[in-house]
Amino acid sequence: MIKNAVRAKRFSYYFAVSLIGLLFGTAAATEKKPAGDQDKLPKAQQDARLQSHWGYMGIEGPTHWAMLSPQYMTCEAGSKQSPINIHAPRHSNTQETLAFDYKPTPVHVANNGHTIQVDYKSYSVLHVNDRTYRLRQFHFHDPSEHEIEGVRYPMELHLVHQDSRGHIVVVSVFLELGAANPWIAKIWNWMPKTTTDVSTPLFINVAEILPSNTHHYTYKGSLTTPPCTEGVQWILLEKPVQISVDQQKRFADIIGENARPVQPTHDRNVEEY
Repeated sequence: MIKNAVRAKRFSYYFAVSLIGLLFGTAAATEKKPAGDQDKLPKAQQDARLQSHWGYMGIEGPTHWAMLSPQYMTCEAGSKQSPINIHAPRHSNTQETLAFDYKPTPVHVANNGHTIQVDYKSYSVLHVNDRTYRLRQFHFHDPSEHEIEGVRYPMELHLVHQDSRGHIVVVSVFLELGAANPWIAKIWNWMPKTTTDVSTPLFINVAEILPSNTHHYTYKGSLTTPPCTEGVQWILLEKPVQISVDQQKRFADIIGENARPVQPTHDRNVEEY
């Protein structure tokens, strides 16, 4: 009976969302638009229009992600979701070696509506023991998504890597309040205020934002945004990096809070190296 009630609730939710989409779609169809506008959009943007909208507040917020699309069901049904609270990590008896080989590269800073993201084009890699992962992009969250013993940092930087088989490793750098960070300043100076703004090309090296040591926590989790895909290895660098109050405020003024709440650990092992 409980399962039937849940299915009925989700059906009602999907029906309501579809009805709202139909009403808005009908209204939009009555607007006069230049012929061929849709054909002029890149295919990636056309595909994005077909995806369900999600956000961090209200009906599109994290507690409703699984109801927004069948493709997002893992956000609710998954057992290895991220972020989590790092509590009493287990000191590992084995050795895990991290080696960052990041190269300077010209980049564009993008506002995708959820965060400030930078796609990294050069061949910059992370070596984890005997495996190599290429840096694909990095982005920011305010406040931090992960907690350390129940405490969140003001911000968190995610460096997203992928190997040749598609396995994902995300390196997390915690950002604490203190002195202004010159590397952050380079990006913030060209931070787009809207999703349609395009930044001037910048020449940066992600290696400049890394802390002075690679002591870290690691665990198996997921993407922290829909579709919440699992099988992601998380590496959380213990030592935070400083940013100023003004730098945090500038991000918050444009993006706002964009952190998913912590998820159940479900007896997963968190190792400390």
